[in-house]
Amino acid sequence: MLAPVLKQPSFYSFVERAFAPETLQNPSSDRVLRVRNPKTILITGAGGSAGNNVCWSLRASPDGKQLSLIGTDIDRTSLELNRWIDEAYEVPKADDRTYLTTLRKIIRNKRVDGIFPQPDPEVRTIAESENRLETKFFLPEPNVVKVCLDKLEALRQWNAAGVRAVPVLISARKGKLNNQLKQVNFPCWVRAREGAGGLMSCLAKDARTLEYWVRFHWSQGISADFVAEEYLPGRDYCFMSIWAKGTLVTSMIRERLSWVGHRTVGAGGTSKLNHVVHLDSVNKAATEAINAISANPNGVLCVDLKEDVSGTPKPTEINCRFTTNVHYLTLASVKYGRPEWNFPWLASRLMISEHIPSCSQYDALPDNLWFTKNIDMGFTVVEDNKWRAAVLR
Repeated sequence: MLAPVLKQPSFYSFVERAFAPETLQNPSSDRVLRVRNPKTILITGAGGSAGNNVCWSLRASPDGKQLSLIGTDIDRTSLELNRWIDEAYEVPKADDRTYLTTLRKIIRNKRVDGIFPQPDPEVRTIAESENRLETKFFLPEPNVVKVCLDKLEALRQWNAAGVRAVPVLISARKGKLNNQLKQVNFPCWVRAREGAGGLMSCLAKDARTLEYWVRFHWSQGISADFVAEEYLPGRDYCFMSIWAKGTLVTSMIRERLSWVGHRTVGAGGTSKLNHVVHLDSVNKAATEAINAISANPNGVLCVDLKEDVSGTPKPTEINCRFTTNVHYLTLASVKYGRPEWNFPWLASRLMISEHIPSCSQYDALPDNLWFTKNIDMGFTVVEDNKWRAAVLR
């Protein structure tokens, strides 16, 4: 069993100073917002960066002391890196016939109150599990999850709503590749039909580049379907939002300004420098993108958007889970004593039917915050673009 390093007085005294009782007062009641009884939350994919950051967010929340956190992953060695959980379990892959049985055993034995699935395959399986897991989860309806995980189907629905051009499916099962390429307008953006982090994506300026990109992956034994879509060269945004039974609870926008690593060929990965922005056009486009896919949005919905040549933001994908950089919000929440900025904490309370503090539906965080991170170096928040490094002139 792992020993969480944060179950120490020094950590909790820091969190409790940030979240003094007056900060946690719910304007609609006289009660201080703490969980009524100790709760047990299970986070799948807890050995990955996004799962780890959700665990940290819950541990660093006002409820952190009262939560028992259980982490699962298909790789037990990765779970060794997560120091925020109380217990860790290796589980089968989400498409294994024993996956749900294994989870159900943990849920029953540990009396789990709610589950946060993080990797997309587990999001899909758990969304489709109906009542077989005997615990609560905070996800959109299964048909919505299915659309969000299928980049082609999401683009088709947005095309029907008039916000995206027609995408082109490129598949080894569709016949000759050259005939498929004739349907594509260039330049285009090509990516795998399924997968996170812009999997196998690149800018293809002509048919020759696109053909080479697809054939190269197929020649390596990767039998993926690809989607070719209109290329959007403008600014890059993430709209992170929480919904409850059709109502937007809260949201924020960050603009991606740089990326970790050297992206010389292809794309994907994780952003480095981010800036909180307030843009009505992005709020509107993201909300419309969600409503085009779901008539009754529920759960965590993170919309990626890029601007076209005219500066109009357009959706590129929706994730039904928290993305890796959710820890930025938690850092700001703790630093500035604003619990409602900790989105995983809000989602966990909604999942287990607890009260939440008053939240701004849009632009929850101020637009003077900048976030940056790097591999093996950590992450931080900076106000008003005031960086420590001096500029010599």
